[in-house]
Amino acid sequence: MWIYKALLCVTLVVYSASKRNFLQDYQKTDGVRLVRSNSSYLTKSRGLSVVRCARRCSRGKRMPFTCRAFYFDQKNRKCHWLSFDSYTPGIQTEHDFNFDLYEKKDYVRQCIIGAGKNYKGTQSVTKSGVRCQAWASTMPHEHNPRSRYLHVRDKKTGLMENYCRNPDNETTGPWCFTVDPDLRHETCAIPQCSDVVCMKCNGEDYRGPMDHTETGKECQRWDLMEPHRHPFHPKRYPDKGLKDNFCRNPDNRLRPWCFTLDSKAQWEYCDVKACVSPSRTLSSLPDSDTETDMHATTKCFLGQGEGYRGMVGVTPSGVTCQRWDSQVPHNHSYSPQNYKCKDLRENYCRNPDGADLPWCFTTDPNVRMAFCTSIPRCEAETREPEECYEGNGEKYRGRLSKTRSGIPCGSWEDHGKSGEREPSALAAGLEMNYCRNPDKDKHGPWCYTNSSSIPWDYCMIKPCKLSSNTAPPKSDAPCFFHKTTRIVGGDHVRGKEGSWMVSIQKGNMHWCGGTLIREKWVLTSRQCFSSCVPDLSEYRIWTGFLQLNDSGRESSGRQELRIAHIICGPEGSNLALLKLSQPATLGEHVDTILLPVSGCAMKEGVVCNMYGWGETQGTGQEGALKVVQLPIVSNERCVEYHRRSIQITDTRICAGGRRREGVCDKDYGGPLVCQEGGSKVIVGVSVHGRGCALANRPGIFVNVPFYTDWIHKVYSHLD
Repeated sequence: MWIYKALLCVTLVVYSASKRNFLQDYQKTDGVRLVRSNSSYLTKSRGLSVVRCARRCSRGKRMPFTCRAFYFDQKNRKCHWLSFDSYTPGIQTEHDFNFDLYEKKDYVRQCIIGAGKNYKGTQSVTKSGVRCQAWASTMPHEHNPRSRYLHVRDKKTGLMENYCRNPDNETTGPWCFTVDPDLRHETCAIPQCSDVVCMKCNGEDYRGPMDHTETGKECQRWDLMEPHRHPFHPKRYPDKGLKDNFCRNPDNRLRPWCFTLDSKAQWEYCDVKACVSPSRTLSSLPDSDTETDMHATTKCFLGQGEGYRGMVGVTPSGVTCQRWDSQVPHNHSYSPQNYKCKDLRENYCRNPDGADLPWCFTTDPNVRMAFCTSIPRCEAETREPEECYEGNGEKYRGRLSKTRSGIPCGSWEDHGKSGEREPSALAAGLEMNYCRNPDKDKHGPWCYTNSSSIPWDYCMIKPCKLSSNTAPPKSDAPCFFHKTTRIVGGDHVRGKEGSWMVSIQKGNMHWCGGTLIREKWVLTSRQCFSSCVPDLSEYRIWTGFLQLNDSGRESSGRQELRIAHIICGPEGSNLALLKLSQPATLGEHVDTILLPVSGCAMKEGVVCNMYGWGETQGTGQEGALKVVQLPIVSNERCVEYHRRSIQITDTRICAGGRRREGVCDKDYGGPLVCQEGGSKVIVGVSVHGRGCALANRPGIFVNVPFYTDWIHKVYSHLD
């Protein structure tokens, strides 16, 4: 029986080894290949995938030389095996976007893991500075009794030249015979990889070569999804140093860590030495992050606010923040002792985990955390970009890589826009994570982000010339779209009419109107929120009802939904899309309305409807959803009605103008709905205007057809 058990164990070991990705053996350098000046250095080429190329190099089968590295031709999908590496004398590196260089770690690593049995570096001096004796030589030290050291072509021990090696797995590490007749052999004092680079603070900026966990498990490459799938791909987080399988701390944990090759242990911390300043003792002041300290702010915040050191300790809704050194009412790991460089003093808003902006735990047991959106962004940052773009920014080739909300851009290659390095991607300038406009979006350059709530956004750059268009676009296309708003005067809404209307509730009171355009999407005005990243816990969406504060039978059909995300519209649009945490249930009293054809326009004089629960100014039916008819007014006449005191571009449309019939307080965000061919579409969204339903002052609405493409673009990335 024991024989069968032994065979089973051997089989499992072999199977486990065969499942290991051979790319684990290599150190990758993007956009580089090695050039030889000496033709005696052998190479071999063949069309293979990068994984099969690595496997052939690691196994060495049918290879006329010991393979030390290879570079992969991305354009021609071809592998080039090399008998040399970047440390070989006479070898030069050449930058070429089409090639990626893979070198065996054992040959290029300048440190050791454990006893260093696999070390194949080029150090040839002992710890006392004595030069090593060549392994093939027996002078001055004869080592026939240890004749196994003469197998200089041994692929496992790599006993080449006079380089330090550890063929017998000495616990003291690599060693060599010396050229000093009085010193037979000595260790080479090659440093441990865990000690080569020390970590500051929690190791967020650690970029050392350690690639094993504290229990000795080998780390999984960050660019591989086996054995563990994860979100931390290097191209999604280009500034986190996620190179090869080195220990890193991309998400602000207690110290550097990595995913492991053990299928039963997803991740573990790494044993990396902490930096010790000569002027600092264990009993002295807390550690500090020099880079963060240089960018520390107290009145506003830069970027994501990781350097904010102000004294705001209250959420935007007025709830006091919980002290960082307290575990009541919310238990957490962000204590001052664990994060010494994050200045977690008192209960002040901070950003210890790299979130979008400063935040805090709250003293409300029902609300765990809240973003401190009341802290303004520093004006210096909003003035930072001096570049501008011409037209729609399709030809913009600047190096800006930050969205308008300050979030760093993600890599284009990671999002499938240049993964094949095709000419089309190059023509569109999709380099690194720079802002670009590959789809000719009329609202300007944009980029992907690594934020799950805002997967893409427009960039913090303005057009060189502002649009001076004052007339709506000419189009004969019918407008199949719908929208609703709020009104003064009008008739009571009955039945299914207005079933797309929603009430945006803030603190259990009607705040703004909105329109259900998909089961999980509401279109409204950006002015209904304090910022593009508000505390959404205080907002709710109500739909499926006609009367506010109705506790009767009708209220039983009301649906109350939470908001998951808010996506602000293009600059100057005053639009916002709300993604709901769960879809609305459609029925007799809850329905969606159609979006208009992009770029279409309604003719002057067409009568459209707007809806809302807003201020009625004594016209009756307080708290009831009401509808009012408003005729479309051309932009030219609208400017005249407003005595040329405002400019109206093709991003706006006008409707109404009769006294005591129009948009009023808390109608904002609601839709202007027109009917064509039996279909109702939303053509406008009401925004805060000049007065409340004034005579000869048509209401001004956001021109939804101008932004239809943007809405569909949001759908495609978030639905």
